[in-house]
Amino acid sequence: CQEIANGLAAQGVTYTEIKGDDLRQKGYGGIMGVGMAARCPPRMVIMTYSHADATEHIALCGKGVVYDTGGLALKSKVGMCGMKHDCGGSAGVLGGFASAVTLEVPVKLTLILAIVENAIGPESFRNDDILTMKSGKTVEVNNTDAEGRLILADCVSHA
Repeated sequence: CQEIANGLAAQGVTYTEIKGDDLRQKGYGGIMGVGMAARCPPRMVIMTYSHADATEHIALCGKGVVYDTGGLALKSKVGMCGMKHDCGGSAGVLGGFASAVTLEVPVKLTLILAIVENAIGPESFRNDDILTMKSGKTVEVNNTDAEGRLILADCVSHA
């Protein structure tokens, strides 16, 4: 993401990243809850672009689960294969953002990506955990393999 933002810097793209404990401190309970067991800390990537003639503001939110084991609601060995592609939502909106900037579409764009690994470890979130989301709402986790809605909720709340 950083490399893409650097390549678009001439068009005024800004890049911000919130990761690890900063997510917790800022109230992103969905992203932090899902990604806190992973070796690489979870993160939220935010890029902005504003065309001089912009009259509307559009937010693009993407789910970037770089690997999805299902968490403690572990996927089967067949179900886990291919889960390195569970970041397609983030990849798609990142590509759309980059295209809009390159084409100088006359809008203000904010790109918000949640990048996590739904891993298993001593810090894993569990079924029955209650997470406090960025919106202030609480969510009871009934299935750790339903992580996408949790991380997207924090993105949408940020938007």
